[in-house]
Amino acid sequence: MRGGGFGVRRRVVTALVVVTSTAGALIGVAGQARAVDPDTLRPGCEWRTPDEEAQHIQTCTLYSEALGQNVVVQVRASDQAPGQTEQAVYFLDGLGSNDEYNNWATPISGAVPAYSTSYNLVMPAGGKGEWDANWQSAPTGSTTAPQWDTFLGEELPAYLNENFDIGTSDNAIVGVSMSGAPAVIVALNHPEVFAVARSYSGFYETNNPLGWVLIPIIQTARADIDNGLSAMWGLPLSEGNTWADNDVLSRIAEAKANGQTIIISTGNGIPSVGELQLAWQTLQQQPLVLWPILIPGALVTELLGVGLEVGALTSTVILNTAAQRMDLPVEFTYSNGGHNWFSWASTQPSDAAQIEADLAAAAEKSAADNVAAQQNAAAQQQVAVQQVVAPVTTSEPTSAAAQAPVVEVSTSLPTTTEPTTTQPTTNQPTTTAAELTSQPGTPKTPRKVRPTQHLPRNPRHPPPLRHPFPLSHPQRPTPAESARRRSRAETGGRCR
Repeated sequence: MRGGGFGVRRRVVTALVVVTSTAGALIGVAGQARAVDPDTLRPGCEWRTPDEEAQHIQTCTLYSEALGQNVVVQVRASDQAPGQTEQAVYFLDGLGSNDEYNNWATPISGAVPAYSTSYNLVMPAGGKGEWDANWQSAPTGSTTAPQWDTFLGEELPAYLNENFDIGTSDNAIVGVSMSGAPAVIVALNHPEVFAVARSYSGFYETNNPLGWVLIPIIQTARADIDNGLSAMWGLPLSEGNTWADNDVLSRIAEAKANGQTIIISTGNGIPSVGELQLAWQTLQQQPLVLWPILIPGALVTELLGVGLEVGALTSTVILNTAAQRMDLPVEFTYSNGGHNWFSWASTQPSDAAQIEADLAAAAEKSAADNVAAQQNAAAQQQVAVQQVVAPVTTSEPTSAAAQAPVVEVSTSLPTTTEPTTTQPTTNQPTTTAAELTSQPGTPKTPRKVRPTQHLPRNPRHPPPLRHPFPLSHPQRPTPAESARRRSRAETGGRCR
């Protein structure tokens, strides 16, 4: 019983270890981040300009397996104290991106000062004309098919967690123009990383004849990519193409199932007051001698922006109609403005406040889910212990007497209908019940043990002598044997 008790205790300990380990794993998912020092450069990072150093914007270079090359990522680390949850806002650049910096990090975007220093800002550079997507083959001028979705949803979060203590969940991703729709697609592909997606002036219906024509034309005109029609998502309507996978209209319903927050905004092409004010302030910062050159260029850009923003407006209305029909929790915002940084920068203060509120709500929900998971794990632990311990308390005997087997004893005498056995003679030993059951051929059936008591016998046949130990008694000689013994005694043992 000691060995059995030890085995039971070992099972109890094993159950506790398994359940406790599960609870610890649930708790570890939302582990506390270490202190983030915005003044300390991480390995491979530098201060690109004095202005960016003053804003704590580090320019980091890392190698990406998904992209097959080095990539630049600019990070403004938060200044939170130790033990705080670290969340980030990822900013994807537009069609005019470059490999050295992200336009969101420049003053023209207005994003960096709009966000609280409690949040990390992540701004990857590069990918001009590549639509932040996973390509099926290499674009013109490259030998590697870039996998931007994999980089943004897997590699970059891991790098940021290791070097900046930024969490790999409950983050936001923001896109503009070319990257507006990809920001939503990346969020839908990685809901465990991004809880919020924000898009400015994007184009969302790509899997249609208009998208098949316009996207390759834009890639050729602005990024010198001549094979975008087939290299990026495969030829439309061909087997294995991924145009539908990158079409926001086809996938927007996933946001509701994922519990994500999606915010879509667009202008109507008419310059807003804030947009014109920013444009005027920017012009005043330039030397007067350059005004004759800058003003015509700004007017041309504004006119082109009107056409692009009208296209974005049309695409947004189509998506909005579908979202309302499907009763999706997607927020749409319309305002005056063109397709330019002045328009997008004018709304950054209010947009930043909204995204921060959504991130705080996502973090609060995750914390509540974590508490519920811990409580569930504790309940499972209690059930597991009860299931293992309960049999122990009921099966272990409380005393040695409880271990003795119960024997059924019959105190009734045999009746006349009970078969009788031949009584042994006085010169034959009595055969016991144990000897009978041990004899070959005798069936070993359960027998009732008779009570130990003297039963009445015939006085002519006294009971045979019994001894607690097996003794050898000489048998009584027969009359013939007695006569021979007397004859031998008379003759002195001589034969006649």
